[in-house]
Amino acid sequence: MNLSIRFFSPCVFGCLVTWAHAATLPFTDRLLRDEAHWGDGRAEITLFSATENRYGLVRPAEVRHILVREHFSATERVKADDWRAPGAYPVIKLVQKSHTPVGTYDYDQGHTAFWRVDDGALIKFSHTTNDSCGLTYKQGEHQPSDASWRYRAFTYWEGMSEIERRVPAEAHALFYDELPFKLRLLDWPRAVTATAGLTVPLMPSVFGSKADSLAWAQATFTVTKTENHWRVEVRHKQGVDVLVFDQTSPHALAEWRRWDGSRLVRHHLVRLPYWNLNRPGDERLLERHTQP
Repeated sequence: MNLSIRFFSPCVFGCLVTWAHAATLPFTDRLLRDEAHWGDGRAEITLFSATENRYGLVRPAEVRHILVREHFSATERVKADDWRAPGAYPVIKLVQKSHTPVGTYDYDQGHTAFWRVDDGALIKFSHTTNDSCGLTYKQGEHQPSDASWRYRAFTYWEGMSEIERRVPAEAHALFYDELPFKLRLLDWPRAVTATAGLTVPLMPSVFGSKADSLAWAQATFTVTKTENHWRVEVRHKQGVDVLVFDQTSPHALAEWRRWDGSRLVRHHLVRLPYWNLNRPGDERLLERHTQP
């Protein structure tokens, strides 16, 4: 998997600076441009000790985040078979995977988000829920032509077996499900003072088997510095979330306490070319004390 990339032109840098200063939250392009981090052809895999709230009870869960840079097809907005193809462009992809046993059946859920490397903008997301009741798939794509989001959902629920909606793209807005990576792009020292009581439109999570209403609501972001971490408190319509990130770059997510009592605590982070590691026994590379 060749992830070679060249995008450090003066024009692109100017666009990045404009984006960083125009955003309501003080974002920076520093991590996006960190070739030492993205250029080694590996993905960042984070394993969490986790609990998930299901049916009013907080239950043990397995949660994994996979973060990698790849190239998108210019026409299909999916991973390009050939990263050198005309028009292919680099994106950052975050895959969130969770497995939660619930009584006599399990929840397996996944979410992918894609940000353009040149400006840090979210351009696509997708979600799947697989449980013993059925399957659900959702997808959202940003439409530059009219500054909207095209949302589609295919669920096993009556009245929402097939849904398509268009919603305006709010300026400087965020999606709840992109926070684990998007907040890593904050200009941390400046964010401590710039976010005091700052409100930003936030789209609720699309995790779940039902179709979503897609209504933006204001959320308040507050950033503080602790001894070894950056702490982001997000007060939103449903409650309060706290996300904790490493103080040093690349500012990996260390903990996420969600409004509903769910919690993720990082217990292992490793960088691997996981797409090449599919032989029996390769799973040992995800263990804490095993070196790749």
